[in-house]
Amino acid sequence: MGRPTRRSILKGVAAGLTLAACGSNTSSGVDVDAGDTPDARPIQPPDSLTESTSFRLGISAGDLAADRVVLWSYYTGTAPLVAIVWRIGDGDTYVEELGPFEATRSDAGFIHVPVTGLLPGARYRYAFVELDGEARVARSQIGRFRAPIADNASEVLTFGAVACTDESKPIDALARASERADLDAFLFCGDNAYCDGATSLADYRAKYIAHFGRPEHVALRASAGMYITWDDHEVKNDWNPETIDEAQLATAFKTFFEHAPLTEATPRRIWRSARWGKTAEIFVLDCRSERLPSTILSSTPQYISAEQMTWLKLGLASSTATFKIIINSVPITNMPSVWDAYPTDRWEAYGAQRTEILKFIDDSAITGVLWLSGDFHLAFISKVSTSGPGANQREVLCGPGGQSSNVLVSTLNAPQFSFATGTNNYTTLRLDPATREVKVAYHDGAGTEFHSESFIP
Repeated sequence: MGRPTRRSILKGVAAGLTLAACGSNTSSGVDVDAGDTPDARPIQPPDSLTESTSFRLGISAGDLAADRVVLWSYYTGTAPLVAIVWRIGDGDTYVEELGPFEATRSDAGFIHVPVTGLLPGARYRYAFVELDGEARVARSQIGRFRAPIADNASEVLTFGAVACTDESKPIDALARASERADLDAFLFCGDNAYCDGATSLADYRAKYIAHFGRPEHVALRASAGMYITWDDHEVKNDWNPETIDEAQLATAFKTFFEHAPLTEATPRRIWRSARWGKTAEIFVLDCRSERLPSTILSSTPQYISAEQMTWLKLGLASSTATFKIIINSVPITNMPSVWDAYPTDRWEAYGAQRTEILKFIDDSAITGVLWLSGDFHLAFISKVSTSGPGANQREVLCGPGGQSSNVLVSTLNAPQFSFATGTNNYTTLRLDPATREVKVAYHDGAGTEFHSESFIP
């Protein structure tokens, strides 16, 4: 049988598709030099404004697309607010001002501001500004993000990543990541807030304040645009979607979206994708809320919904990006047998569906797939399977950003695992479309790169 064509793959996947794409899939045909000089208009740099104390959780930028972004904050003050964005040119100069954009607070103080009119690949700064009449009198901290490169562009990109940041543990690694200015975006892979014990809306909000309000977390989220998913601790440890109290789950969803720079175009839909030119496409999965543990022993176990699976297949098959990064929260790797004492929390317990997606990638000859995960309180670089579907696919486990090391790290050895560590870290992925290589590097709380390796996924 000949190698499948992209057209044949897409036809097969689209036949089962009930929704073509999630609301935040990104696409831009614009290819504008980020250094172009804009039409003359007044620019008021924010640096001289006093920093307000009313933005206690900082600011962040997410749902990044080539021409748009969602800006986020939490505001406890009473002044009228706007969001303003500045494009940065050579020499770290302000070359264009966008806005002001209306910044409307929810009753609880959360702000989500959609911003359009970005230039693909350009670097930006942004801030929320307090007004007295039309005068700008104070501001939030100043954040940074880069707009994804144009669809027809191809260049080296570097993403940061982390998972598992417990507010009771040091998170020096996040502080070191925030000091970098070369990260194109940052990927939060789950367990970003440990909400165990929370049941009410006030409980959940307090947990997020305890986590996201730490100076290191505030600094990191302001330092680069971000993509984010959740894992179990954003709800409670090892929660079961089939048995959890619906009111509690609704509260956990509400709090997640309140604190994330995301649009919720479809209620409760976390999964989405983002295009970074010809270099990379990022697929953010929700591997928690759609699983059905009661189906584990059936012939059709469900780890993610059929809708999410079909969307993922279509996205992977249609992507023309060199690298397809799948943010997965819990590893898909076939773990050593000692880990099977508790297998029900990961893809392996839902074997038929795990095989389905791995075999689809293999049979469709989709190259450049890299699974990116967290959850295990350790980091590793692995072959997803020792044989069969997934044997040629790779997974990177990032973090933990602030957690105790998993004692089973010593069981992860060659040849399946080329590296494993329990050291708290942030992870970087350097994606080179010319060589098709990804360089994975781990950085500790002192900022030291203590391991790196390159491979072609």
